[in-house]
Amino acid sequence: MKKPKRQFGSKIDFRSLSCAPVNEQGVVYLFGVLHDTFDFKIESIQTGFPDCIARRKITDEKWEELKIEFEFESKSFKQHNHDPEQTDMIVCWKHNWKECPEDIEVIELKSMLKELEGVDNEISQDNKKLTEYQKFCQEKRLQGYTFKEIAPMWRKRKEGKKEKEKPLTEYQKFAQEKRLEGKSFKEISKLWREHKKN
Repeated sequence: MKKPKRQFGSKIDFRSLSCAPVNEQGVVYLFGVLHDTFDFKIESIQTGFPDCIARRKITDEKWEELKIEFEFESKSFKQHNHDPEQTDMIVCWKHNWKECPEDIEVIELKSMLKELEGVDNEISQDNKKLTEYQKFCQEKRLQGYTFKEIAPMWRKRKEGKKEKEKPLTEYQKFAQEKRLEGKSFKEISKLWREHKKN
């Protein structure tokens, strides 16, 4: 009986990964390569739910815990019966879960790779750029923008172009308002769920 042959994704030649992920393990690896780009500090990665505990800076002196779940396709989150209330973020290759709760941030690596490559190269070449990017990223996150929106804004800023900011969604406006009140992202998620129930 012949052993099944290994399958490969399309060629991407992104740093040490030559082919696109074809499973969750590939997503975990690519996230590990890019974690500095997302302004995270990784505390632990495991096979049980949630897959990853990370922290991100929310003020000069405070960090917030993030519960991250890795999926090849975001819809697998629901198929695996994970608890949305115990998740802050999904990192996936393909985002295809249309009913994903609005307060769970989704990082779809496939659609962001081109933008991330530029940021990643800057970080690799000059550590000072890392601090500049992280400050920009933090500022925009606190304004309610997602990483998917922040990456092209950063690129346009570096190119000297003015980025036309899109109107904030209802959730982004809510998050921005609560951030100004000093609430953490975790508290905001809980408040948003309560707000949607009323």
